[in-house]
Amino acid sequence: MEDKPYRVSVVIPTFKRPELLQRCLYALSLQDLDPIEFEVIIVDDAACESTRQQVARWIEQTSADNYTFRYLPVSGVHGPAAARNLGWRAAKSDIIAFTDDDCLPCPEWLRAGLDAFAEGAIGVSGKLIVPLDRTPTDYEHNTALLAKAEFITANCFYRRDALALIGGFDERFTLAWREDSDLVFSLIEACSAGNNALFVHAPQAVVVHPIRPAPWNV
Repeated sequence: MEDKPYRVSVVIPTFKRPELLQRCLYALSLQDLDPIEFEVIIVDDAACESTRQQVARWIEQTSADNYTFRYLPVSGVHGPAAARNLGWRAAKSDIIAFTDDDCLPCPEWLRAGLDAFAEGAIGVSGKLIVPLDRTPTDYEHNTALLAKAEFITANCFYRRDALALIGGFDERFTLAWREDSDLVFSLIEACSAGNNALFVHAPQAVVVHPIRPAPWNV
């Protein structure tokens, strides 16, 4: 494997959501971490030409500011678990940060997540904010419960060697549902025989997860 020049690699799976992806990439360009210290890997589960072109334009726009954005198309097994595995395995850092294309990392997100690893953690769970501006529908209320979850892939960090220990996400999870819980439980089980497993919460590592519009019958 090549030398890892970055402090952290951000992995974002996406699937034909250009507007959401653009907002997420813009939020990552506002990080208070020096651009040369992190890379962003966009993993396209649709292997879509329009998404490839979108990322290419973004790379061109940000190249003068020393940002590193990379595009990877998915082939073979599909789903967010497989996409995230492709991303972290291609990463050039010892620490992997995960978020989703419909999320907005706050400027201090990466720095706060990295700071938590000073405690010797193998996994860090950040704070997720799901804004509700009015009386929520049942769908919106259920989505807002994500803010109470820990180690969800909208906002979490892992050491690369910890992911390699268990082979990453279980790719039998082909939908975006519980593959992140399965991962952390697998890590806890794999490390239970020793004292090296340490999972911490980083409340200053904030990601905002706006609720997407949905049809009335959702």
